[in-house]
Amino acid sequence: MLGFDLGTVLRSDGSVRSAFGLALVVVSLHGCEASLEVDPVVVQTRTSTQPKPEAEPSPRTKAKVSGDVSVKVLHHDAWTGSVTLLGIDPEQRQAVVRLESHDPPTLSFETIDLAGKGRVRSWSTTGERAREAIGHPFFSQLGDDFAEDAGRFATLLHKLGPWHSRGALASPTFAVGPRPERFLFGAAATDGSKGDWLFGAAFPGASRRLDAGLKASYRPVFDVTGETVAFVGCQTSPCDYGLFLTSFGEGKPRRVAGIQGASNPQWHNGSVLTLGTKGKARCLFRAPKGAGMATALECLEGVEEAAFTQDAEGRTAVLSGTRGRAGEQRVDVVWVLLEDGSVLAEHTVEKAVGSSVLSDSGLLALPMQRGSLSVVDLVTGVSAQLGEHDGWFFGFDGARWVGDSLILLRKLSDQPGFDVVSVDARTLAQRNKPWL
Repeated sequence: MLGFDLGTVLRSDGSVRSAFGLALVVVSLHGCEASLEVDPVVVQTRTSTQPKPEAEPSPRTKAKVSGDVSVKVLHHDAWTGSVTLLGIDPEQRQAVVRLESHDPPTLSFETIDLAGKGRVRSWSTTGERAREAIGHPFFSQLGDDFAEDAGRFATLLHKLGPWHSRGALASPTFAVGPRPERFLFGAAATDGSKGDWLFGAAFPGASRRLDAGLKASYRPVFDVTGETVAFVGCQTSPCDYGLFLTSFGEGKPRRVAGIQGASNPQWHNGSVLTLGTKGKARCLFRAPKGAGMATALECLEGVEEAAFTQDAEGRTAVLSGTRGRAGEQRVDVVWVLLEDGSVLAEHTVEKAVGSSVLSDSGLLALPMQRGSLSVVDLVTGVSAQLGEHDGWFFGFDGARWVGDSLILLRKLSDQPGFDVVSVDARTLAQRNKPWL
C-alpha cells in the first residue's frame, strides 16, 4: 500500500485533465447577454399501466405553459465571474457556491443564507494560489496546508449531503461520506506516468491510493456506511471506463462484470446504480455490492448524452437521453421504479438539454435550450416552461428539492450578478388546479 503526505500527492506533475467536464454547472456571468427567447414546450406522453408512487394519472396529459408562476429570489449577488452551485443545506437554509475570477485571480467558497442574511461565511484565496486552482481538475489548497484545507472542504461538502445517492462533483474529483473526516480526492499520478489517481484520507493522517493498477479514476462516491467506494476507472489507453468497487480501508479495486462505458455511479439500498453501454443503447444498470453480474434495469436506444437521477428517497429514478440535431433536439425520459425496475411512465420533452432533477413526488425539472426551465409532472404528464422574463437557470447538478420547490441559480440578462431562487414546481405543473 502507498502512504504519504497529502501535500506531496497534490504537488506532483503530469496530470491528465478529467474527461468529465463541468457541463452546465459552471456558467460565466460576465457579459452574459444571450437571448432568453424560448419556444413552447411540447411533451409527448406514454404512461405505463404500472402503479404510480403517488396517485393514478389524470386522463388529461396535454402540455401546459404557465404564465402566472413567480420565481422567488432568496439571494441576489453582484458577483460577475464564474459561479458553481455546490449544493444546498436545507436544515440550515444555506447554499454553498464556488466563485472564480481571472482578473484579478480569485477563488472563493461562499456560504449564503437563504433567509435574507446574505453571505455568512467566506473561504477564499487570491493571486498565484487562485490562478493555479482555477480550472484545475483536482482540489487545490487555498492556504499553506493541503491536508487541513482538504479536511475543511470535506466538512463543507458534508453539510450538503447525503451524497451516496447523488452524482459526484464534476470537478474537482473529491467525495465525502457519512463522516466528514473521511474523504476521497483525485490527484496526478506520482510515478511520473500520465494519469489521474484516486486517494482516500482520514483527517488528520496520511493518504492511501485506492485505485492501484488503474490508469485513471473519476466520480468516486461512498456508500451509506462510508466503508465502500464506487468509482469509474480506466485500465487501458484509450480508456475502457468500467465500474469499480473498493474498500476505504484495505483491499484492491474490483471491476464489476457486465458493464462497459460506465459513468455516474450512485448507491441505492446496498447496490450501485450506473450508466453503461449495451449494444447501441445506454442503460441504467444495477450492480451488486458483492460478487456478481450487473443487470440492466432500463435502456434507451440510440440516444446521446444519457443521464440518470434518483429522487431523494431512492424510490424511483429517471433515465434520460437526447435525440436529434442541436437546436432541434428532444430528451426522452423514462421513469423507473427502482424496487423492481418497472417503467412507471415515458415522456419526450422538446428542446430540453442537460441533467434533470427529480423530486420525491414525481416532479422533474429540466434545463431548456436558451436557459429556460421546464417542469414535467411524471404522474399526470403535464409539463410547463418558465417564460423568457424569468431568466437563465443553471446549477442543476447542485440544485435541491425542498418539498415541491426547487432551489438553484438564475441569471437575468438586464442585471449583473446571479440569484439563488426557489421555483414553485407544484404550481408550475398545475398540480394544484382541477382538470377542466
